Amino acid sequence: MSQSPSLPADHAPPRCSDDLTARQAECLRLAGEGLSSRQIARRLGVSARTVDDHILLGCRWLGVRTRVQAVALLAKNDRRASEPRSFTP
Repeated sequence: MSQSPSLPADHAPPRCSDDLTARQAECLRLAGEGLSSRQIARRLGVSARTVDDHILLGCRWLGVRTRVQAVALLAKNDRRASEPRSFTP
């Protein structure tokens, strides 16, 4: 019995940024501040390769191709999460 092939990462539907690991989200937020992988690595005490891996996995999870897209999606979700919710009785 054969399994149906899964969609490539670049065709995956976008997922919620709430499901990123804390480190993936932190790396993407710092990238959003304009820091390079090397600068993020120094700040977090890890290697630049580790930062790149966190960002790559975050991109795959979010269903986007680039770190810029991932940063934008995360920022959009962060803004939405911080907006006050209206109460309707």
